[in-house]
Amino acid sequence: MKPLRTRPPVSGTLFFESTSGKERRSLSVSLRGGRQPVSGDTTASFSTAPIDTPGVAETAVCAPATLRLAEDLFDRWNEALRSGNAQRVSRCCTEDAVLLPTVSNVPRLSRAEIQDYFEHFLKRQPLGKINQRNVRIGCNKVTGAGMYTLRIVDDGKTEYVPARYTFVYENRDGEWLIAHHHSSLMPVS
Repeated sequence: MKPLRTRPPVSGTLFFESTSGKERRSLSVSLRGGRQPVSGDTTASFSTAPIDTPGVAETAVCAPATLRLAEDLFDRWNEALRSGNAQRVSRCCTEDAVLLPTVSNVPRLSRAEIQDYFEHFLKRQPLGKINQRNVRIGCNKVTGAGMYTLRIVDDGKTEYVPARYTFVYENRDGEWLIAHHHSSLMPVS
């Protein structure tokens, strides 16, 4: 089955909808192969507006992003932890950020909920140290994922907790913020 070509192409992966015969594409704007501007008609085959792909008349302008930026953004978050100030930690996040925390089964889905989580977690004086980092750069998006060790203090006793992490940073209105943070304990082997 050949895809229909009735609209300008949109960056992404081609999919097929067998019932309608129309093509649809994922809306990833990852910079694979050096193509930075992203444009095209994305409204015809989607029921909701895409969150990170511009419409027909728009072109995305991608903020510069590097491995050093990912390192600096993690350091900024870590320094916010060191401050002991939950509001400072939450200000590293977008208003609609998602936190899947290490020591809670409850996802936090806003800056206010993230601040509430850290009001309690910061009492354990957490501090992160990256053991292994993988970084992917996209248009106004940087993802850092890997392994880190969280130092926490419980009843005066220091513990080092190995964990996995993912940080998705987005550039919103010229400011790099955490849009998604997932942290989970390493599985017992």
